[in-house]
Amino acid sequence: MSTKSPTVTLIAVALIALIVGVVIGYMIPKAPTGEVVPKSEYDKVLAENEQLRSKVEELQKKLEAMGAKEITIVIWTIGPDPPSEYRYKNFEIAAEMLNKWLTLMGSNVKVKVEGEFFVRPVEWKEYRNKFYMAAKAGKAPDIYLTGHEDIGFLADNNYIIPLDDYIQEYWDVVYYDVIPTLWKAVEYKGHKWAIPQDTEVRPLYFRKDILRQLGWSEEEIEALPKKIQNGEFTLEDLLELAKQAKDAGLVERGLVHRVKEGYDYFQFYLGFGGRLWDPAQGKMVFTKSAWKKTLEWFHRAVYEYEVISPTQFSGDWDKDFHGPFTQGKTLFLSGGSWHKGEWISKGLLTEESFKENVGFALHPAGEAGLKPVTLSHPLIYTITKQAADRGVADVAFMLITLVTDPHLNANHAIASSHLAILYSEILDSRYTQDWFLKDVAYMLDYTTFIPNHPNWGDYSRVVYESIKAVEGGESPEDAYNYMLSEIQKLGDVFIIED
Repeated sequence: MSTKSPTVTLIAVALIALIVGVVIGYMIPKAPTGEVVPKSEYDKVLAENEQLRSKVEELQKKLEAMGAKEITIVIWTIGPDPPSEYRYKNFEIAAEMLNKWLTLMGSNVKVKVEGEFFVRPVEWKEYRNKFYMAAKAGKAPDIYLTGHEDIGFLADNNYIIPLDDYIQEYWDVVYYDVIPTLWKAVEYKGHKWAIPQDTEVRPLYFRKDILRQLGWSEEEIEALPKKIQNGEFTLEDLLELAKQAKDAGLVERGLVHRVKEGYDYFQFYLGFGGRLWDPAQGKMVFTKSAWKKTLEWFHRAVYEYEVISPTQFSGDWDKDFHGPFTQGKTLFLSGGSWHKGEWISKGLLTEESFKENVGFALHPAGEAGLKPVTLSHPLIYTITKQAADRGVADVAFMLITLVTDPHLNANHAIASSHLAILYSEILDSRYTQDWFLKDVAYMLDYTTFIPNHPNWGDYSRVVYESIKAVEGGESPEDAYNYMLSEIQKLGDVFIIED
């Protein structure tokens, strides 16, 4: 069970002091002269918060009509990386803000939040299973954070409710400010089922210090991300360079990738020209040529170039992923933007050592003429059907609206190295001062969202099993035949193309 930390309390107090008196409209100061805050910006914020005050007043009346004295909202969120803790902590701040406002309005109703922020060793699969079991037992949380790709399954099985009406009602409060492409990630069968919480990109990290030892100049090192962006450094070049570093005895491994099932491997398939999703037909895509090349590449990486360990998939996150890279024992790491925040917060690297010795780039094109890639996996807040049945969906949505504040969401983005979801969040002074978030932002131009399809989990599982088998010694041909046969069993949900 989450407990409130001193940091949360301090932030809550600061935000309440800054926002409540001014924003709620009871003590609105005169407009500034423009020396500090432009009047247009002041008027915009004032209008937004007049809307918010109106919504809080409506909520107050509903709660009092219910005869409620205390409303408890249960919230489940996950990292699993610890720096993503503000996915939950922001709700504690939001509840304090809401209760302060209710008190100012003369209400004696209190909103309480309870829940959990899950971190490793709990992984996504276990977290999802916990939710499904809780939902079937009638004990689902009211607010459930998950990946956007789960929406189809959750909606089709009546676990969550559509949020179109809420979003429209609160549009002028904050939702107009959400970066538009993120709304696509929460749409399914003509409805919006969730509110975006964050997004990310997945860089290919590399060790600058190893490249220096290989004789690269600073100019050549700094030029590598641009060469990848231009398609001048491919996945084949990556194998060659990783082998050079390993043969020279500079590293123990050439490349490390995640050690558990996940979505990162799809970037290699995309790099070889594969497609994941056909929006016109609403179907997932299996590109035969790209999957053949991907499986062959992983097999050669393990058994010809010997730059990926054959036991990488049965490894440990610290010993086989974070450790080898942050200690300079591997040249490349296929990771996510959030890993930078995790390494700093865990003390594995300092901000200075990261900047000095770590570079980052898109995942390279599979071969000349193709494009470099990254992959994004927006996380989302949903409201469960059981929250609606309990009559607390209005309160749940108010809390989600409050944590969608640009400054609160920036708490999370800065601490965990995730990307902003709001245009105004990009202008937050802390966000603008974060050089890493600024420097990876261009990767969003090269990103692909994971398909929001009920059978996405099946696709992911088959890919994981196939690549794991190839790295374990199975031939690429046999792994490909298994992959294709499993995909064909799923039927009409796929487009299978050459």
